[in-house]
Amino acid sequence: MPQMPVDVRTAIERLMIEYCYNVDALENMDRFLSVFTDDCVADLSAIGLPLMHGHDGLRGFFEPVFADMTHHFHFISNFREESWEGTVGTMTAYVIGMGAAKDGNTVEVQVKYRMECVQDDSGAWKCRHYTITPMMPMPGSLDEIHGDR
Repeated sequence: MPQMPVDVRTAIERLMIEYCYNVDALENMDRFLSVFTDDCVADLSAIGLPLMHGHDGLRGFFEPVFADMTHHFHFISNFREESWEGTVGTMTAYVIGMGAAKDGNTVEVQVKYRMECVQDDSGAWKCRHYTITPMMPMPGSLDEIHGDR
């Protein structure tokens, strides 16, 4: 596998961090969606959540999440290059995610993010395929909070 250039690695790490900050803010859907290509795929099925296509699919899932939650907190670490194909960079990272819902329910997950990213016409890196896989058993509260979406 060719080595990912340092500037690409840095850009994708920053994109993954930006995703976490945007999810934690629970407020700006356009800023959240700016992390993704228009035709993105987000596959959260390994943790019992939906497979989503494009900005409309993400919006349909995350708008109610933003409305239903009072707090989100994501800690991201262990960034690792998975592949570099000259124009497509894929990285993984470990994430601890926590949240509190307006109904008093809480959730904590330990997962791995995988983001396959490309540069858009402006030179900004965007995620075109996003996957979450569990690193530890998933809590039942995740389904209670977000399972009906």
